[in-house]
Amino acid sequence: MGGAAAMRRLGVLLLVALVPASASAQARFRRPFASESAPITAHFDTNGPGGGLADYVCGGRTYDGHTGTDFGIPMGTPVLAAAAGQVISVMTGCPDVGYNCSPCGGLCGNQVRLRHADGSETLYCHMQSGGMRVRVGDAVSCGQTIGHSASSGCSTGPHLHFGYHPRAGAPADDPFRGACGGPVSVWTEQRAYPQTPGATCDCAPSAETCDGRDQDCDGRVDEGVTRACSSACGSGTEACSGGGWGACDAPQPSADVCNGRDDDCDGTADEDDVCEIELLNEQPSAYAPPRSTDVDADGRADLCARGGAGVRCWPASASGWSAEWAPIPWSDVNGWSDPTNYATLRMGDVNGDGRADVCARSDGDVLCARSNGSGFDGHTTWLAGLSDENASGLPQYYTTLRLADVNGDGRDDLCARDRAGFGCWLSDGARFDRRIEGPRWSDESGWGAARHYGTIRMGDLDGDRRADVCARAAAGVECWLSSGDGFDTRVEGPRWSDESGWGAMRYWSTLRLVDFDGDGLGDLCARSSTDLRCVRGTGSGFGEPVIVHPMSDESGWDDIANYATLRVGDIDGDGADDLCARANAGVTCFAWDGSAFVQRAGPEWSDESGWSQARHYQTMRLADFDGDGLDDVCARAGAGWRCHPSTGEGFGAAVTLDELTDAGGWVEPRYWSTILSAGHACRAEMESCNGRDDDCDGEVDEHATDEICNDADDDCDGAIDESLRCDVPVIDGGTIPRGDAGTSGGGTVRGGCACGVSRGSPPLVLVLVLGVVLALRRRRT
Repeated sequence: MGGAAAMRRLGVLLLVALVPASASAQARFRRPFASESAPITAHFDTNGPGGGLADYVCGGRTYDGHTGTDFGIPMGTPVLAAAAGQVISVMTGCPDVGYNCSPCGGLCGNQVRLRHADGSETLYCHMQSGGMRVRVGDAVSCGQTIGHSASSGCSTGPHLHFGYHPRAGAPADDPFRGACGGPVSVWTEQRAYPQTPGATCDCAPSAETCDGRDQDCDGRVDEGVTRACSSACGSGTEACSGGGWGACDAPQPSADVCNGRDDDCDGTADEDDVCEIELLNEQPSAYAPPRSTDVDADGRADLCARGGAGVRCWPASASGWSAEWAPIPWSDVNGWSDPTNYATLRMGDVNGDGRADVCARSDGDVLCARSNGSGFDGHTTWLAGLSDENASGLPQYYTTLRLADVNGDGRDDLCARDRAGFGCWLSDGARFDRRIEGPRWSDESGWGAARHYGTIRMGDLDGDRRADVCARAAAGVECWLSSGDGFDTRVEGPRWSDESGWGAMRYWSTLRLVDFDGDGLGDLCARSSTDLRCVRGTGSGFGEPVIVHPMSDESGWDDIANYATLRVGDIDGDGADDLCARANAGVTCFAWDGSAFVQRAGPEWSDESGWSQARHYQTMRLADFDGDGLDDVCARAGAGWRCHPSTGEGFGAAVTLDELTDAGGWVEPRYWSTILSAGHACRAEMESCNGRDDDCDGEVDEHATDEICNDADDDCDGAIDESLRCDVPVIDGGTIPRGDAGTSGGGTVRGGCACGVSRGSPPLVLVLVLGVVLALRRRRT
């Protein structure tokens, strides 16, 4: 509604408010002629001159600045008083046929003006000069003929202009009630737009019905008239407006979302894996964790995430984080706000230069942006064809993207599942090139269900520095070992089956492939209905469960705000993976001490302080941001990113970054779910035969030599002096067999070595023994 019209409405309302209670009731009007068929040719322009056209329903059936209602009645039609009143002016003398903009009668031509009991006035224009039936001062009744119609004054054809003024001297106003009209109708019977008003002079109140008329005489049409209706989702009501029924407000079917309701009204809530897909979209860093996010190869876990403008990274330092790098332009405006894209953000070293790179699936291809140490090179296509057109945009495929080194060449390769099964494309440093086939985890065999494809995990099961793959089938977990050219060897995992309840999201989603005992062989951990448990891997199978901690459904661990926070990292720097999770009161971590899991208290990120919201608890990460070799506990709070540095026995005060804040828009899942920070620096020690990379050179037990008689495991096979007969010389000559390496004394060693010498030569024996000892000391330094 225009400014002029709004002021008129306000004036009417104020006038009504100021009328004393004893004043006459508002006058109500009939149409000023008899015919039912005469059309309304132009309504009142509620926007006034120059304000644009708007009739009382905000339509365009008017012309600019029109101050009344025009009825298209023929020449000579009797004009009737719209209500009882007194004639206050009559003008005649204008030709009965005028012309456009004729000034005669002030544009109104021959006219009559009536004043009614409430002080309002009505004006009848363009009448016949000789057809007037009243004089000034006459009292007229409702429906009395006051003259005849013509086309006098400013008129281009026979019609009657009816004007309404709410009081003497007031500007004309719209007699119709509507969105752009008056607050009430002044007609005794306002009908549906654009019909002419009714012809009754007096309104006899009755119940309102849905017919576009004012039966209860309150100046409103069809108000409060409703009827019951229904949809497939339930019952509701629909309201009458303008003589017709509006939309039914009963719940309407819509696509299911994860809300515990039956949105599509098929009798089942949250079906089609909607909650499972939501979880997978929110926590790719938990089920597809990067080996490292160290983009500048300084040994610290850097922080990267996708914001509205693209992927941003903040390099970590000993005391916090440095200025962010220029973003990779995977922005909202470029289409990356869709989970089929942003939920595929992965980090890894795809060209083997020691720096973490960034990859993700666009609508058509897999793109990667390589780190150059101080920023990212422009992204390029590393694999074409994983497009929306070939269904790669479906969650059962795009959530399975992984970066992992499956052939042990130091470059992370790309793996994913399609409708036929799982496979990997090997990196050549510039693209993902040759595909190797993996397990036939096809849709046809049931792997299109989130409880199965959502459990795909990758890690080194057999210690050969090649990433293997595990996932939970209907009967339990199965693993496949990589040979570098395929996944040919199947390893049966724990029987965590659908039948025993593991198909529930609160269980299968917690599956983790870890090395909790630091032996270089992958283990499996997950939360059951009673506890968090791990099974130790042997490289060719798995042992019995080891209970990490009671985390039962009964004690509240079936709450997604708790079980979805299970994270893996090395918080004490011992080379073994530890486990951390958030309970209602805060974070607790569990580290293996060689015989059992011990607890370490973490940050007090409690429900009470807001950490039960997904935008906070889902951002929990274990990452060594300060480069001391200990993974720290980090997450996004409302005020931004924070990390509590690990001391090995606990965690220190938070180190914060004023980025990723609620105020900065990071409350949106399309942003916070992409936060990546992982990895820790290697703490170099002297290499020993223990199945670990002690000196951080990427090699395990690389100083192995042929076994000699020295009470040491020279060839790093776990046995001492095996296949040798090692005799210890005695002072008076001769030899005594050395004890078994597996015992503390006598017996026979696993082989024989003629280290003895003849009797009577003790000086030479002592020289030989001394030489062996010196050689051993040199080797160990």
